[in-house]
Amino acid sequence: MIKLFLIATLILGIWYWRIILHRTTTEKRKEFIWNSAIWALLIISIGLVVAGKIHWIGAGLAALIPLLKWIIVWGWRALPLLRMFGFSKQIPSQFKTKSLFVTINFSNQHIDGEILTGPYEGKQLSELTIEELRLLVDEWRENDKESFILLQSYILRTRDNSGFEGSSYSATKPDFSELTQTEALEILGLKPDATESQVQKAHKRLIQRLHPDRGGSDYLAAKINAAKDKLTPR
Repeated sequence: MIKLFLIATLILGIWYWRIILHRTTTEKRKEFIWNSAIWALLIISIGLVVAGKIHWIGAGLAALIPLLKWIIVWGWRALPLLRMFGFSKQIPSQFKTKSLFVTINFSNQHIDGEILTGPYEGKQLSELTIEELRLLVDEWRENDKESFILLQSYILRTRDNSGFEGSSYSATKPDFSELTQTEALEILGLKPDATESQVQKAHKRLIQRLHPDRGGSDYLAAKINAAKDKLTPR
């Protein structure tokens, strides 16, 4: 008799559930099905505990499923906020010139660069001595102004009391008109699907952190501005 009652209740419940499902809008249907599955699991778990089929610990673990869903939903919604405050991993910013490819990771304050030409080709800046860096400074000062300024920024941020001074690029202002969208994304540390709001935030963050007074340069600031302009068509 009890079995017949349970079967009848189950059939009635499924019938009523289908009616509600058809009345639910398409936008809310997925959430309704998810919630229904959770409640069904809880009811079945409680029934099995009462019948002595499973231990109460198993039912308790099943009861944690709604909490897990809440954690996932909250984490997804809070992700933009976590990124804003720097709790999410950031994509490093990358600057490339004829002779140098520099990567700046603001999440751990690490900066390094690969040398692309000359006797030190393939080496990282961090592998060179201060004397070797001075040789590059002297060479690039005349032959590669962009690499020279980028190298100075690296030295000022990583090598204390090196005797180097910042430099303005105003006398030989570089032309960024051929900057590609991919390069602009690399400079700002963004993914291809970045929104205009993310571009603006990344630009503001980089300008603040690469100010000439903080080891940056006018050149870097100009390149960051060019990257923002490339990704935000007027």
